Formats: sequence, structure tokens, C-alpha cells
Amino acid sequence: MKITQRDLYRGLLTVWVEDPVSHAVLTDVWGDPQINVLVSDGKPGVMHMVNASPREFHVYGVVDRDFDDDNAANWTSPGCRVLRLPAHEIENLLLDFEILASLSGSESATRIRTLAHDHAQKMRFWMVCCRVLWDMQRDLGKGFPERPPNPVGLHSLDEVKRYLERSVYWPEHDSAWQRWRQGHVRSPWIEAACDDFQKQLDGDEWIRSFSGKEIFHFLRSKVPGLDLAPARAPRPKPSDRDLNLAKKIARKMRELDRIPPVLVELRQVLRNKAGLA
Repeated sequence: MKITQRDLYRGLLTVWVEDPVSHAVLTDVWGDPQINVLVSDGKPGVMHMVNASPREFHVYGVVDRDFDDDNAANWTSPGCRVLRLPAHEIENLLLDFEILASLSGSESATRIRTLAHDHAQKMRFWMVCCRVLWDMQRDLGKGFPERPPNPVGLHSLDEVKRYLERSVYWPEHDSAWQRWRQGHVRSPWIEAACDDFQKQLDGDEWIRSFSGKEIFHFLRSKVPGLDLAPARAPRPKPSDRDLNLAKKIARKMRELDRIPPVLVELRQVLRNKAGLA
């Protein structure tokens, strides 16, 4: 039997996500049989699957914010089909220290929060590096040659070469790269990012803006009671152990009615988009 898009999107509402953790968290905290959560291959995969889906189906994407701005203010817009979370990664939303303390059974929420904050402080320069690399990539990739608009408009290799040679990308790219190579250009970006991340560490914003995956993984490996993997081989991979903990947190959140408000709002927005009551 052939599998078609109609078979894939037979549910009332389909939501593509980046990875198994996102799938597990949204499936468990929502517990909504009308929402079919599917896993794609990272953010580009989500974008592709949503854009390639027929418009008559209710297909949307949910992705991490990373270093972009979230688009929560535009979630309800009819044209918004890929919704970016107001957190660096979905794991940030799992950093509920009361829930983690409950699962640990031996460490207090205050102690776990301190461990997480100390680790985030050690991550500051790594976050700065990642942020500046992100900005550089966006700058250097701007205006990358687009494919010819006419699929039958090129008739020889020479025409292909001339098309590429005429692209305005090359001088723009060279200029941007020459600019980024200069230390006095990079330094202000690095210093500004460093100051920004330190301000976040001085308050509570780090919980949402630093890499949740890294903090989550660190806590899973350091806080007693969070990782119940067997001591003997074969042991689950670290990614599977992170996934198991994410599932436990999500279920505990639902059990204790401590689901992050943003995930409650996200579910309702998606249901409204699909015309579900």
C-alpha cells in the first residue's frame, strides 16, 4: 500500500518538532489525542516539512528559539506556521527546580538551582562564542546566490558560469568576511554578548536564555536520583538518559499541574489555528 501525505496528515492537527525530547515533552504535558506530534531532523527539517505540506491540512511546526528572537507575539497570525518558543531550547522549560527536587528525593530546589546557575556561569564564554558565530553566519550567508528563476533559462555550462559570476553575493560576501576577520570589528560584538549574558546571570533570565540542553544534561548527571540508568553495561546512551528524564519531568509537571504557562498557551493557539474547540 502506498503511503501518501493524506496518510501522514490524517489527524486533525499535526505538529512537527526538532527532536525526540520535544516530541516527548509536548506529547506528555499536553496529553491531547487530537494533536499528532511528529519528529523531523532539526529546525531545517521542521521548516521543510511544514512548507511542503498541503495547505488544506493543519500542519505546523514548533522549534527552539536558539539565538533568534521568539515569535510568540505572532503565533495567532494566520501566516505563522512555525512557532518559535520563547526559550533557547525546549529543555529550558524543563528547568523547574521544584519538580527536579521532587524527582531527586534528596536535593532541595534551592541546591539544584545553585548547581544550575554555577554551571551556567561556567558556560558564559561558550555562549558568547556560540552567539558571535551565529551572528557571523547570518552576516556571511546574506544574499547567497538564489537558483535561477527560469528552470529552462540556461542553455550551456558557460551560461551557468556567467550566472554565478554575476551574482552580487561574491563582493558582498568578500566584504563581510574581510570585516569579520578584523579583530577590532569582532571585539565589540564579543564584549557586548559577554555583558548581555552576565546581566542574564545576575537575574533569572539565564534559565531561559542559556543552553537548556547543556544545563539539563549537567543536572541529570550531577543530581542524585535524576538518572536511574543501570550501573552495569549495557547502559543507555546519554541522549536516551536525557530523554528518559525529560519524560519523567513532563509527566510530573502534568501530575502536579505545573505545566509551563507558555506550553499551555502554545497548545491552545495550535488548536485554535486548526479550528478545534
